[in-house]
Amino acid sequence: MSNEEFERRMCFARQEASKAWCGEKTKNIDMDVELAEEFARILVREMYQPNLGCATTGMLIEEIKARVDLNYSTISTQ
Repeated sequence: MSNEEFERRMCFARQEASKAWCGEKTKNIDMDVELAEEFARILVREMYQPNLGCATTGMLIEEIKARVDLNYSTISTQ
């Protein structure tokens, strides 16, 4: 993954991680920036890692569809 792509993902993850300090029970807690950054790194790792360990065949096919152009073929089907 390029640094640009990593930073794009981290930007979103930082926004999500910062929400931990916006809840009704947590809004009065001072934000720990280093902790928020570590939460963001965890989110990036988890959000973009394929979760295929217990996947059904249908889930695997959907994952493949999301990653490749299934219309591409090296053999003519006509």
